[in-house]
Amino acid sequence: MGTSTERSNWQDDLAGVLTDWRADGRGAVVLSPDVDGLATCALLALENDVNVIGIYTTTKLLLLDGATTSDAKKALWLDHDVSQPGVRCVGQHLIHLTPNDTLPRRESMSFNPNGWVKQSWDQSFKGRAGRKRDKYPYGTCHMIASLYGFDPGANASPEAALLAHADGTWRTVVDYQANADIWYDLMFQGETFLKFLRDTWHNDPSCLSVHQETMQVLIDAGVSPSASRATIARLLPDNLKALTGNQGIRYTAKNPQAYAQRIRDVLSVCASIVGTTPTMVADVTDIIDGAVESVYPNRVGDFDQLMLDEGIFSHAFTDFRTLRYTTGISL
Repeated sequence: MGTSTERSNWQDDLAGVLTDWRADGRGAVVLSPDVDGLATCALLALENDVNVIGIYTTTKLLLLDGATTSDAKKALWLDHDVSQPGVRCVGQHLIHLTPNDTLPRRESMSFNPNGWVKQSWDQSFKGRAGRKRDKYPYGTCHMIASLYGFDPGANASPEAALLAHADGTWRTVVDYQANADIWYDLMFQGETFLKFLRDTWHNDPSCLSVHQETMQVLIDAGVSPSASRATIARLLPDNLKALTGNQGIRYTAKNPQAYAQRIRDVLSVCASIVGTTPTMVADVTDIIDGAVESVYPNRVGDFDQLMLDEGIFSHAFTDFRTLRYTTGISL
């Protein structure tokens, strides 16, 4: 693990997905409505023309500014793991039940670090005491940042705080350090910020201060204030507990336009922090509903067959007891 060849391979794979998207997708993006997804979108615009045409909540697909399902099929789905042939996605959820799964509905021109190494449910969720590789512990935004050389370095800054806050990575790399070290060596070896995040961020007053300030700007823009539900987070001192959670933007069925506007506002904050200008018209012109199911992974059996039988559109093994998947959407 951690050789330069391995590191090059994942970046080549991810770059290949983005090259394919640029040729066909015309910069269109369907994004995930949380800090990781929005930061990923902002970072993608470092080297691409990016236009957000949709928002996918895993239960609803909101299309914007007259975009069609055909447009969505050609788009890049960010911080999502979609399973429909022809739909490119870049995500980091756990998508294999076992290493032998072939994921027959998933577009091969997609990238997921867990899929890259065939990290699977039956090898994951070993807890803080685990010493072998577990599920990928960083965010989707950290992959795009690495690919494009966006490294805030070993200092407290809004850029660093955004990458620290996304997906709660600042705590994950401390609480599950053995796993974070394994993945750092495998994918990010030599990157200054992620090493600083693991070793220093959580106990440096200047870092925690800029983290609090940046998080508050995100909340003011539209991120829903919500404490982390994880037991490990509730045991933290108050000053650290206050920095957990606060990741998503809550959907409001009565006013999807206001919801889209909040997402646009948070995206604007993320983009201003990293210095990019992705475009997004916050005008919801179509809503497609999916149906979400949750099952125990140990009752699934053949996951590839389940994907085909159920017509799974997106899925993730979210914890040891839960496979969550969406059906009823077809592009």
